Amino acid sequence: MSNLRGQRVVIASLFLPDTVSFGESSSPATPTPGRKVDVVAPPPSPTANRLSSFTRAPPKSIVDDLKDKSRHSTPALRSPVQESLNPFATIQLPPNSTVNTTTRLTAHSFDVRSTLKRRASSRSSSRQPRDTREPWYIEANPSCNGGLKNAIDSVGLKLKNKLWVGTLGTSIDNITPPTRQLIDSTMGSLPAHPSVPVWVPDAEFQSCYAEFCHQVLWPCLHYAIPDAPKTKMFYESASFKQYVAVNQRFADAIIAAHQDGDIIWINDYHLMLLPGLLRASDKIPPTTPIGFFMHVAFPSSEIFRCLSMRQDLLRGLLGADLVGFQTANYARHFRQTVSRILAYEALPKGIQVADGDGAAGEDKVGADGQRARGRFVDVSVFPMGIDVNQLKQKKEEPEVKEWIQLLSQRYAGMKIVVGRDKLDEVQGVRHKIKAFEYFLEKHPEYQGKTILIQIALPTQSPHAHTITHPLPESSDVTEAISRINSRFSTLTYQPVVFLHTQDLTFSQYLALLSAADAFIVTSLREGMALRSHEFVECQEGRWRPLVLSEFTGSYSYSGFRSCIAINPWDTRGTAEAINQALTMSDEEAHTRWE
Repeated sequence: MSNLRGQRVVIASLFLPDTVSFGESSSPATPTPGRKVDVVAPPPSPTANRLSSFTRAPPKSIVDDLKDKSRHSTPALRSPVQESLNPFATIQLPPNSTVNTTTRLTAHSFDVRSTLKRRASSRSSSRQPRDTREPWYIEANPSCNGGLKNAIDSVGLKLKNKLWVGTLGTSIDNITPPTRQLIDSTMGSLPAHPSVPVWVPDAEFQSCYAEFCHQVLWPCLHYAIPDAPKTKMFYESASFKQYVAVNQRFADAIIAAHQDGDIIWINDYHLMLLPGLLRASDKIPPTTPIGFFMHVAFPSSEIFRCLSMRQDLLRGLLGADLVGFQTANYARHFRQTVSRILAYEALPKGIQVADGDGAAGEDKVGADGQRARGRFVDVSVFPMGIDVNQLKQKKEEPEVKEWIQLLSQRYAGMKIVVGRDKLDEVQGVRHKIKAFEYFLEKHPEYQGKTILIQIALPTQSPHAHTITHPLPESSDVTEAISRINSRFSTLTYQPVVFLHTQDLTFSQYLALLSAADAFIVTSLREGMALRSHEFVECQEGRWRPLVLSEFTGSYSYSGFRSCIAINPWDTRGTAEAINQALTMSDEEAHTRWE
């Protein structure tokens, strides 16, 4: 990494780490037209306001916690014992407590930024023109790839000279050219994340992201081929044209900003065509290093070959000098897929692109007169982790320790199982709830003594950038929770606690991980599973079991082989894994960690 200090790294990701919001900031300073103002946390949520007015009296019943969750209720048929509850809602706080109740948990785990309110400038917002007279300000982008951002930030000065390229993640059709120029200038001079916004028309972005990326690529890369009538969308998607157009806009932005000596780093499946587009450009020298990293899984060739645009996507990726994946299995799948579909020679360390094939820019003569012929594309494994140092520092804060103590008092004599997932099909939340129901059914001695606290990360609908079209998986999960809570709840017990990330602070989340008797991940397919890494770090010194799906990237690494492995499709097996975790002795649990 030290040899990158003198070179600029161009980081291309669909969403920038910062974005623009129009209107008045929640900052005490009033934004002026066309001028950036620092963003501060929005006013605390009603949950946070409630937290600040706790009394010291301990709760006599879980029902006491069920009075303020109408916004995120889980069952359709509501009764006092069916509503979701916040386990922090009536925990006593001593008068001299140091607890901060305003730093919210975000979708990006160990990122401690404040939760951002949904902006009126989302892609479904009003169509009023934006001009230089309207105030706007820069704030953290809630849509950005949090794992990528945190990884870059953790490197610090070792990667000081960098430039982000991506979209703002907000509606841009009505932003006037003068305002765009001001935004370009401001974003380019940001000290932490200097950026080049890519201006993609709303309809084009919608078709690319919500249709092709979410309904075609995402299912394919996670082994979930949609059933009819979506089959036609999966095999022959008209939105692929918009996907090509968005990738070309990224290429144009990178080419315009290119400097000699740049290293170009492209991230994730939204930009699979971008390496080839850059390699084919006469304005990018053939010697320019281009890397691509796939954050999500990559499937077997039997799945990927079903895509009608399979060759275009593979040739696009082969424009890179290096293609990285989370695990050796994903890298092997990629090499085998290229060999099978493009008939290139696949070697253990990469792909040999044939001379004169024309794929991904070979035979191109650059401005420096150099010709690229017969390239070798390295394929390697670069597992993404978490910022352990930052997490260690945060969990040692007094308020985290205080929350751990309060949780231990709140649930004395009970077992706590914790999960945190997005509400999409591949995360397997519905399978988790079903297995937990089977566990309570087959082990009635745990009824009234075990709770599952499930934290839901926000998942955008594939139909729009709004929450007006909930994902089918979300309704399936709420129905499952309603069923299990109806079966097993009493006046003083509710088996499943369903929370959203905005319902608890980051300190409370770390306290939950530390106080949990088990953490469960039931993903049907996942590139990694960084939340399991967070649990491992928070459990240092306590050593309780991790129940982990075999289909996560994390499980492929030897350090996680001592966990309790599950097949999330096996309901009975998962239920027994929960029982094994809760009945495991401290000695055996510690031995597994060693």
